[in-house]
Amino acid sequence: MRAGRAERSSRGSHVARGSQRVGTLDLKARPGQRWRPSQLGLVRTASGALGAAVGARLELEQLRQQPGRDPVTGLPDLRAFHARLAEELARARRHGLPLGAVALDLDHFGALNARYGRGIGDAVLAEAALLLKLQCRESDVLARLEADRFVVILPETEIGAAVRCAERLQRAVEEHRFARVGRLSAAASVASGPRDGIEALELIGQLDQALGVARKSVRRRLALPDPTPTH
Repeated sequence: MRAGRAERSSRGSHVARGSQRVGTLDLKARPGQRWRPSQLGLVRTASGALGAAVGARLELEQLRQQPGRDPVTGLPDLRAFHARLAEELARARRHGLPLGAVALDLDHFGALNARYGRGIGDAVLAEAALLLKLQCRESDVLARLEADRFVVILPETEIGAAVRCAERLQRAVEEHRFARVGRLSAAASVASGPRDGIEALELIGQLDQALGVARKSVRRRLALPDPTPTH
């Protein structure tokens, strides 16, 4: 009987990302208590969130040494980003679909590097990459372009949905406590084709211009380009 109660008081839940198992979550109830259905539901939810985070971290760590990947974050590098952007723009033009993009810069990252050193700065970038990736869809393409700048390509995304994505990314950064450095914030900009251009240089130029406005304005501001005539 005691063995039966002990068995019911312990619960193990597989931690997985998709079909890939990345670990096990082992939990034990308080003495004399059993797991209620509502608690088991929370355990499953927590296992799913933990699996997504652990799986994404392992994936990025494995990708750091591969060609076309940033060695600090594991995200696509500048060259890979431009290649993928060209592909997605061509697909958007071919099928008459919108294409959104979000750029995000961490605030005061230069000062952070100067104060804590490059090793801590790189750790912050890797941590930020994981945070941002967890906010993206599977179809989105998150890349690190330079220093503290991240860009997300958002297939089949209108400007309104792209704005909501940018706000979600900013919130993820602001609500997270980074190891050793604490809280951070970020400036962001949004652009969408064909509203802001149908070629890569057009879209990136609009994104950069809007990000410059955001960085010079109140911190954490989100900026959009002025609408350009549709081609």
